[in-house]
Amino acid sequence: MDIYYCGFNGFRQVPIAGNSDTLTCLTLHTKSAKVVDVAVCWNYLVVAEKDRITKYGLVNSKPGLQRLDPPPGSGDLIQLSATPRHLLSVTSTGECWTHEEGKGWRRVLVETELPEVVTPSDDTTTTASTLLLEEPPAEESSDGTALERDQLIIVNNQDTNTKTDLCPKEKPTTLHHGSTASTVSNSPDNEENPVFMVKTACGDYHNLGLDAQGQAFSLPSPLHIHGFPGSPALKVTDVACGKEHCMVLTETGQVYSWGGGTRGQLGHGILASEYKPKLIMALDGMRIRKIAAGGWHSAVISEFNDLYMFGWNESGQLALPTNLARPAECFSAVEKLLMACCTMQAEDAALPRGDTEDTEVYRKHGDEDSECQIIDPDKEGLSCYSPAACENSNEYIMVQPVPLLITISGKNNSEASVLDVGCGSRHTVCLTEGNQVWSFGWNKHGQLGLGDNKSRDHIAKVPLPKSINRGSEIESLRCGDWGTVLIVQPAKKTK
Repeated sequence: MDIYYCGFNGFRQVPIAGNSDTLTCLTLHTKSAKVVDVAVCWNYLVVAEKDRITKYGLVNSKPGLQRLDPPPGSGDLIQLSATPRHLLSVTSTGECWTHEEGKGWRRVLVETELPEVVTPSDDTTTTASTLLLEEPPAEESSDGTALERDQLIIVNNQDTNTKTDLCPKEKPTTLHHGSTASTVSNSPDNEENPVFMVKTACGDYHNLGLDAQGQAFSLPSPLHIHGFPGSPALKVTDVACGKEHCMVLTETGQVYSWGGGTRGQLGHGILASEYKPKLIMALDGMRIRKIAAGGWHSAVISEFNDLYMFGWNESGQLALPTNLARPAECFSAVEKLLMACCTMQAEDAALPRGDTEDTEVYRKHGDEDSECQIIDPDKEGLSCYSPAACENSNEYIMVQPVPLLITISGKNNSEASVLDVGCGSRHTVCLTEGNQVWSFGWNKHGQLGLGDNKSRDHIAKVPLPKSINRGSEIESLRCGDWGTVLIVQPAKKTK
């Protein structure tokens, strides 16, 4: 496979173009027959091959690359997803593993029964998590001493009250994203009741998984999605995560969403969060075959290859008219501070999340070995653009809370037939028949691949490198925070 990338390159995500902080045109990144998946975050790009994973970008607080061995003794890698803080991967043996910098690989052990759900707070100013897990009470060991929570691990067993005490060398770690906790460990799963995982998706607050039987997980817990009360659980065929929200696609072509919804990204017609999967009624009656979630917007493709989008449109990421004269990073002081608080953990609040101008990281030009300079989000959040620049007109669509058909005006019907779609933080890229690529939305770092850094609220055709036009086939695309990747099957050489 050939991997092409455009977008933010401030941490040398593309080593051969290390002198340029932005790549406004698609640039060849990797050529390898073993590439199985690619993930894009604001701080690094991850290329997964069958026998290894390579991170390009910010590694140990410095630009560089890191080669990771695959998870120990677990077959070939088949899928990978990533956030700025951790990776989630699936292997050919159906195992799910997570990797954090400095902590190495840990096995994710999923549950087979739903945990007790805690009633969420009515405070909707913070992002909702998928399921709020109740902290279990401290348990006692055989000698009567209390065990720490992180010395317990829930195994695959019908009796979810059964716990296994681990030795110190195999002490598990709990990953917290919002209020969702995923228990992970190096120890093997319960082989008597295995769960064969096939896909993962992760965001700032959610970690989703999907097994071969169509069971979705808000890791490590199963999600039981019912069409109506008392009906059998629906089988799931795909999962997707945005910054704050989640979507699942069922085998009947229905889409359910939940999580943060203050920018309409859930598609339910209101600007409110949902604490459990809810059917998107506006899409019911048509069969959806593909879902994608961006920062605060969403996209789906119907069985007839039509594209529907909903959510935030402040940078034109829905291809709807918006006020691009207003700077894309213009938030009120309150919104800036809220975003800084909601997207950072308490122990590393000084680290940026990479979604607005006030939380970006820049390295000193000409000093490639220096550590990245971090802008103080609390200080920067107090400054804002002039009130006049923040005014919205009724002509502009800032939020679209209901799925809307987006038409691509190609030269023929095939160019308007959408095969794949990817959503970044605030941009969208589509693949249509005939190897045609289209993009729209935020473009400060060149992530639209149009040769400039001008944002667009209309669909624009992406010029492809000559190497793609010479008989190569674009198999799929990936969008991350500030970047876009094309996964290309190169043309076969003729003798």
